[in-house]
Amino acid sequence: MSHPPIPTEPVGWPSDATLDKLVGDWSIYQRLKGHKTSTDDVLTAWLAVHTASSVPPDRYLDLGCGVGSVLLLTAHRLKPRFALGVEAQTQSFLLAQATLEQLPPGPVIDVRRADFRELSAPAPGEAFDLITGSPPYCPLGTGVAPKDYQRLACRFEVRGGAEAYVDTAAKMLSPKGRLILVHQTAHADRVLGAAANASLYMHTRVDVRMRKDRAQPFLSVFEFQREDGDTTSISFAIRNTDGQISLDYKRAREELGLETRD
Repeated sequence: MSHPPIPTEPVGWPSDATLDKLVGDWSIYQRLKGHKTSTDDVLTAWLAVHTASSVPPDRYLDLGCGVGSVLLLTAHRLKPRFALGVEAQTQSFLLAQATLEQLPPGPVIDVRRADFRELSAPAPGEAFDLITGSPPYCPLGTGVAPKDYQRLACRFEVRGGAEAYVDTAAKMLSPKGRLILVHQTAHADRVLGAAANASLYMHTRVDVRMRKDRAQPFLSVFEFQREDGDTTSISFAIRNTDGQISLDYKRAREELGLETRD
C-alpha cells in the first residue's frame, strides 16, 4: 500500500520545548506542539507498577521511549537498580537526555539513541526483568498522517509496530521478566499473535474504555511472561458518563504518584 512521503526528520533541539512537571519532583522536557505524555503512557506505567512484585526490578528497559514518559513514571515508582530507554528519533532522544540531566538524585537511568530492532541479545546477567513499550498503532497509509515528524512517528509505524516490540522484548527479557505493552483494542490480535510467535504468555489484560458509556474498550494493556499461568482480566473507564475522571483511573494514577484534576 502506498503512503504519503514521510516528513524529513528534524535533528536539532526543538524550538517549542517546555519543561513540565511529571511526577513528584520530577519534570520532563516535551514539545508544546509535539507528542506529550498521554493516557497510553500512564496506563503502561501503571500496569508495570500494579503487577510488580515487592522486589524492585534489577534492570528495566523501555523500548521506543520517546521523550521518556513511561520510562520516568515507571522508574520513579519502582526504583530499579538500572533503567534504560532506547529511542531512534533525534529530537525525542535529545529531550529525554536533557530530562535525565536535570532530574534530582535517584535511580540510575540512561537513554540510548538507537533503533531498538537492532539491539544485540544481552550478555549473561544483563537481560531485563521488566520491559515496557507503547508502540505506534497505525501502519503507514492507514490514516491521515501528521505533518510533524515526531507526532507521525509516535502514531504510525515508521520503524515497525507491535510485532517489532514483542520480538525485541522476547530477545531482551530475563527468564522471569515481564513485558508490558499497550495497543488499541481493535488491533489486540496483532499483539497476541506476536506474543504467541515469541513464546510469551499473557498474565494480565486491562481493557480500557475512554468513557463509561462507550460500548467497547479503546485501549488494552498486556502483561506477558515466558512461563504460562493464570490470566487476570481488568476493565475500567477513564471518564464517567458525565465526563469526570473515574474513580478507577484516579486510583491508577495515585498508584503512580500522579495528581489528578478533573
